[in-house]
Amino acid sequence: MQKRLISIVLSLILVLSLAACGSDKTPSDLTIEESSSTPSSTPAPEPPKPVYALNTLTGETNLAKEAEGTKPIAITVNNIRVAQSVQCGLHKADVVFETEVEGGITRLLAMFADPTNVEKIGSVRSLRVVFVDLAAGMNALVVHHGIDPTYCVPYLASSKVVSHQIGSKVDGYREKNGLASEHTLFTSGKLLDGVLSAKGKDKGGNTTAWLNFRDTEEKLAPSDQAATKLSVTFSGSVTTQFIYDAEAKKYARARKDVEYKDAASGERELFTNVFVLKTTITPYPNKVHKKVYLEGGDGYYATAGGIVPIKWKKGASSENFKFTNVDGSPLTVNQGNSYVCIASNSQPFTFE
Repeated sequence: MQKRLISIVLSLILVLSLAACGSDKTPSDLTIEESSSTPSSTPAPEPPKPVYALNTLTGETNLAKEAEGTKPIAITVNNIRVAQSVQCGLHKADVVFETEVEGGITRLLAMFADPTNVEKIGSVRSLRVVFVDLAAGMNALVVHHGIDPTYCVPYLASSKVVSHQIGSKVDGYREKNGLASEHTLFTSGKLLDGVLSAKGKDKGGNTTAWLNFRDTEEKLAPSDQAATKLSVTFSGSVTTQFIYDAEAKKYARARKDVEYKDAASGERELFTNVFVLKTTITPYPNKVHKKVYLEGGDGYYATAGGIVPIKWKKGASSENFKFTNVDGSPLTVNQGNSYVCIASNSQPFTFE
């Protein structure tokens, strides 16, 4: 029995010795190797996604959250032929209005829900009565340089529209461009931000869209009637064209088949929706300035390469536009920016 026990002990000693010879690592070596392994890394947290608000001028949910509840900014932009080559900022406008002001020329009212990131806008020109009414209906602050003293000064004073006249230092600047001085004044969203905040820009803004926009971002034509080229005549010297870009699904503003481009960036002026509103336009008693009637009338709505006749009305200065189909049902429009032509009943409008 004692011999058997000794044999078993010797066998165990032999096994342990062989195991030790099979590895040149000590227990301490093994411990060091295990502790030197690379620990699993913790993935970095993803940055928060930006939150956007409703842009009430386009129907899109792409407005910076900080701009929610602010008033639109409406800026009078020079559109006389000689100054069209230096126009800036229109390609970023949410809504552009064009109508006759005097002497057969037209002027533009470019409207922005948030112009903060628009680097150059202009050239900026003087204010007219019709633009006071357009700004009032959209609950916008209106920016200009100069004003018709005969009719617009008393009209603006009697209205509830908040206006701001820019200068050439703090909120605007002159730029030498080879043109007369009246075509050289420009501004930017950043230059305007502070002065307009002091005038109430940051409170009392619109909460509902100015048009009856579709719920979907899909661009749909209003009818099967094609409208790939529109020609809106305002006077004997001014005709504005819109040429449809099927790839972009937008209309490019043009003159004599040549598209306008932003003088600063070279970008095209593209618009999702084009409205042509026909109305009565007559001279004021001074036989110079034009009175544009905004009570209502007939018109057309073009988008996505199609067109449909419509009815429109506005009425009082503080009232916004209301658009319907000819049968009186509400007009539904595509999400996106708009160009609104307000032209005389006596001038032609064609499309193809």
